[in-house]
Amino acid sequence: MHIAHAEDSSQASNAIRGGKRDFRTLLRGNEDSPNNYRLSFVRQSGELDVPRHRHNFDQIRMCLEGDPQNYGKDKWFAPGEIVYFPEGTPYGPEQSASHRLSITLQFGGASGQGYIGAQRTAAAIEEMNALGTFEKGVFIRSGELGAGQRRNQDSYEAIWEHINRRKLTYPKPRYEEPIQIKPANFDWLPEARQQGIATKPLAVFSERGCSISMLKVDAGASGEIETRACVRIGFVVKGEGEANGETIRKHTAFSLEPHEPCRIASRDGAELLVVGLPAMG
Repeated sequence: MHIAHAEDSSQASNAIRGGKRDFRTLLRGNEDSPNNYRLSFVRQSGELDVPRHRHNFDQIRMCLEGDPQNYGKDKWFAPGEIVYFPEGTPYGPEQSASHRLSITLQFGGASGQGYIGAQRTAAAIEEMNALGTFEKGVFIRSGELGAGQRRNQDSYEAIWEHINRRKLTYPKPRYEEPIQIKPANFDWLPEARQQGIATKPLAVFSERGCSISMLKVDAGASGEIETRACVRIGFVVKGEGEANGETIRKHTAFSLEPHEPCRIASRDGAELLVVGLPAMG
């Protein structure tokens, strides 16, 4: 199990599409694995203007505190709400001047194209600064264009092609648009075999079974998080307690490897977001 507390994180990660946002990396996977991922703690403190775009990986965002978060024309989600952004599905533009806290989890989707990690991304950006500029989510090339190159290109797409030395082919979209989830409108389901433990199964996506749920631990209760054959990410939304004997509190994140057990307990109660990443085999 890997664990990180948001207030202790000082490692900034790249806001590829710009804007007044501070990204702090909480957890990251193996950059050489199709199961790679990154969980970021994000603070927006002003204007954000990101063009419509799409990914070749999956993304989940949860708004935590502050103003609602924009993810497209007339598309907003409030604190406590979640949006799943499937690979290959366009969304945006994102235009706001919000002040809010959120988390962003990015990971390889069902297509198996994987996810490029922060170190490779940072190195690519450094190299590309000699070739052009990044502005409002777009990479603008300077000088003469090479064969097949565009003057203006989506920032992530340009970075991916720079790293991989080939054109990015996006997965065919499995979903028409991002899916917004309102956990407050779900009922808690008590665990029959674990007194004081309840869950809200929110969604399961794609043939690879990416899952999103909420977990509640009542005051004085303890129990096991369900083991699965995939990486699982936990994030404490409220309260405090212990996970495998390690202290967890509001805005603590932890990761569990496939089949790794996790015993969770709380003296005063806690609620967590739990995401099971796609099982890639």
